[in-house]
Amino acid sequence: VGFGIMVAYTSLFATPRSHVLQRDISDREIALAMLRERVESSSRQLAIIENRDNNLYRTIFEADTIASSIREGGVGGVERYGKYSTLPGGALLRGVAQDIDKLTWRAYVQSKSFDDVSRLAYTKDRMVHCVPAIQPVSVQQLTRLSSPFGYRRDPFNHTAKMHTGMDFVGSYGTPIHATGDGLVVVASMSDGGYGRQVVIDHGFGYKTRYAHMSSISVTEGERVKRGQEVGKMGSTGRSTGTHLHYEVLVKNMPVNPALYFSDVSEEEYENMLANAQIQQMD
Repeated sequence: VGFGIMVAYTSLFATPRSHVLQRDISDREIALAMLRERVESSSRQLAIIENRDNNLYRTIFEADTIASSIREGGVGGVERYGKYSTLPGGALLRGVAQDIDKLTWRAYVQSKSFDDVSRLAYTKDRMVHCVPAIQPVSVQQLTRLSSPFGYRRDPFNHTAKMHTGMDFVGSYGTPIHATGDGLVVVASMSDGGYGRQVVIDHGFGYKTRYAHMSSISVTEGERVKRGQEVGKMGSTGRSTGTHLHYEVLVKNMPVNPALYFSDVSEEEYENMLANAQIQQMD
């Protein structure tokens, strides 16, 4: 009975200060609950962005996805959140603090990922402009394709020899164009059989060679754009007639230039081959 009277007395005659404290605690718990709800909402929105980043953006640019273990990361041990245990509503405070730390880390990882994707996008954009992708001689000014890439009979010693490029036949002085953006690393008369030649370093492991030219329109160290004239067709060096010998090199190894003609359809290229007079020019 005495205990009941004491409880009733305490509840009836509690000090105004205790009422204020209790009200403050309730208000803080409500505020914390609302904050946690906002954090959880932000977490859900971030999860959508993370999914799009892994399965769309990073896939487009052929980048590895970011593992969930990295995105979640660590948020500290018991000591980091121990200070909340002695405070009113400590469990709620601790949970909110952990959620905020997790969200902050995930946002940081996502920010770094967007930086990576931005760099990849810039690099890919540069690569699109640099990789050889057009014919060096306009289709309208091309007489014929003389000798394609591959083994053939050498016109000088009549033995089987690998032809490391493609020969484009046209009129003397026909303009020759850079097939991609790049840096001119050679623009001179060759000591070997290429005659007057231009070599362009396109970056990303790609180079192109333009040989047997009658004249050169660029200088070593000059940066050129795709489609820019680099010289005129001729027959200098080891050549039997007016033509352009064109090479594409990937990591300094010659590859079939026809694989890099995006301005020529497969049907057009097959017609070029069918109509080609396989007369060895160099």
